[in-house]
Amino acid sequence: MNRFLKIGINIIRGITVPLLNFIIILSGIKHFGKNDWGEYVSTIVWISFFTFVANWGNKDYLIRKYSQNPSEIYSNFYMNLFSRGLLILPSFVLFAFFPSKIALLSIFIILISYAYNSFESLVIYQQKFGPQLVVEIIGFSFFYGALYKLSIFDLASVLEFYALSIILKLILISFLFNLRNKPFRLKIALNELILSFPFFILGLSGMISSKIDLYLVTVFLPNEIISSYQTITTAFLMLQALSVFITAPINKSFYRSNTKVISKLKILFKKIAIPISILGSLSIWLLLEHYIKLGFEWHIYLLCFLSSLPVFFYVIPILNLYKEKLEKKIVYSNLLIAILNCALGLILLKRIGLEGIFISVCVSQWLFLILIKKLENSISQS
Repeated sequence: MNRFLKIGINIIRGITVPLLNFIIILSGIKHFGKNDWGEYVSTIVWISFFTFVANWGNKDYLIRKYSQNPSEIYSNFYMNLFSRGLLILPSFVLFAFFPSKIALLSIFIILISYAYNSFESLVIYQQKFGPQLVVEIIGFSFFYGALYKLSIFDLASVLEFYALSIILKLILISFLFNLRNKPFRLKIALNELILSFPFFILGLSGMISSKIDLYLVTVFLPNEIISSYQTITTAFLMLQALSVFITAPINKSFYRSNTKVISKLKILFKKIAIPISILGSLSIWLLLEHYIKLGFEWHIYLLCFLSSLPVFFYVIPILNLYKEKLEKKIVYSNLLIAILNCALGLILLKRIGLEGIFISVCVSQWLFLILIKKLENSISQS
């Protein structure tokens, strides 16, 4: 019973964290307007990218390392943390694109986010899902409350409040793991970066594949459109994430499942894909057009609905490929689709505007489904 409770809390955590971020996006647009909030969004997009680089696949790499050597958990944690510190340096390029104060605040946010995100491996390994969820809610509450103290939008002030919310979370999670009484060793090992590189590449391929459209919008379109685009895509990414949350309880047992069980899971997802996607899309449309009033036409929501469907059809085949240790095939597929999405998105963006990005994302999702299904079929035929 305790095991299922932890699984349930972890699923709630997985849903709640992106939901809190979505609430911040909606509140920012409602309070400051799409144009001003878009300035914050365009900055956060690049902060997120450099934070991702600094994370360097540490979560999955460390979880495996903890399992292999449980007595050296905190030694490995600190060694990996300090070794990845070198990856903060690329973020200094932000001084070339932002005013000095904004660049400095951005780099500071990257630094403290890098420190806070490093605890994710410990959270998962020690299954402290509930306490970490509380920490996230406290950080969200602080940032949410601070935003409403600003009567006029000021990017530097918003970033300062955001930084303070992360510092608060960092302090709380440090106490959660009682780091003061844990063995500390300042050691930098470049080998850590080499060994965790495959995990980074796997994550990078997925990140590029899922966010290349947002980077295109950020680079080529004005702030008002950036904030609107991030709002609608975040909402539909949460809808797509339901497929991952549904599979979360069976992930461990999946690798021991036979073809009959896997076939039943595929049938289940085929049955729920369209009803969940329709219900979710209608809910998102009602929220964004009747409350936030983003101003998107109905066919944009139709494209988003069609983009969400493939995820429910390829989530099980991807797990099946992982089961057969074909992670590299998924990486190559992600990168190929990312390149196609980028090229098609850029062409359509120049010709028909923002609608072209929605079309390219939809096409890319269905092409990715076809690729994954072909890879899975090749397994059964070999």
